[in-house]
Amino acid sequence: MIKLFDTPALVDALKNARRILLCTHINPDGDAIGSTLAVYHVLKKMGKDVTCACADPVPGKLMMLPGAEVFVQPDALEGQAFDLAFALDAADKGRIGAVGSAFDQAPFSVQLDHHPTNPLYADVNAVDGHAAASGCVVFRLLTYMGMEITLDIAKCLYAAISTDTGNFSFENTDGEAFAIVAELVRAGLPLNEMSRNLFLLQEEAHVRLLGRALNTLRIFGNGQCACMRLTPADYQAAAASGEHSDGIVNYAMNLWGVKMAYLADEKEDGMVKVSLRALPPFNVAKVAQKFGGGGHVLAAGCRYQMKLEEMCAALEKEMCSQLEE
Repeated sequence: MIKLFDTPALVDALKNARRILLCTHINPDGDAIGSTLAVYHVLKKMGKDVTCACADPVPGKLMMLPGAEVFVQPDALEGQAFDLAFALDAADKGRIGAVGSAFDQAPFSVQLDHHPTNPLYADVNAVDGHAAASGCVVFRLLTYMGMEITLDIAKCLYAAISTDTGNFSFENTDGEAFAIVAELVRAGLPLNEMSRNLFLLQEEAHVRLLGRALNTLRIFGNGQCACMRLTPADYQAAAASGEHSDGIVNYAMNLWGVKMAYLADEKEDGMVKVSLRALPPFNVAKVAQKFGGGGHVLAAGCRYQMKLEEMCAALEKEMCSQLEE
């Protein structure tokens, strides 16, 4: 994978552009929103005209991040022209969703990411598949550019790195992640406040949706795999939206003896959104890729048009095949 410090072309592109589109992946998480907003604050300090766009709204829990209100949805981009399109934390161009049209229309494109399955789809690609989070790669960018880490930037980068490392408990957590957070604390980051908001406080809708998912919990693969399901009826009963399913898959993953887990989330349009998790030596990115998705070895996802029962059967076949290897 191309590393940021090998790609000064990205910095040149940012300096030379006037109107810049920043975008991230559908169903954005903390790394997506945090990384994008950190870059947004830097570019605004540079005097750039910046638009942040995402195909889906910013999750409520992340609206406390400085600048979160600036995100617009794809219809707001109609008729606008940008000198540069910059995708962050999007493992492939399809993950940008409906913002992809504006991304393609820009005369030059760059991206910054940390997913090892990234196909390097932009004109300039700053991708490190070994980085714990895209937020880590953004921090490298800011260091390379000699930019000050302001309090606003520190909050955004903390959200990016802490959420993608499971509050520094996932396998991808490394020394760089801790070192960066130390720098963010030195910049004034209110660690206790941010940690409580991101990892302890929950909306009622999330807790009720979790209860619906737990009722579907099933173990298979000789006790080594677990799964849960959600349907539109579950969301309606819990008065929940898509953002409220975040993290639910981990309740299946964190059972004794379980090595792989998935949450199959059926949508109104017939698509099934799948979140996959694993422990070494298993690879759920391979499972996700079978259905047009991708991600990390131990955390991946996909969206696929198939009936829920058939999708679950297909997923379980792929997961069980890894158990037999």
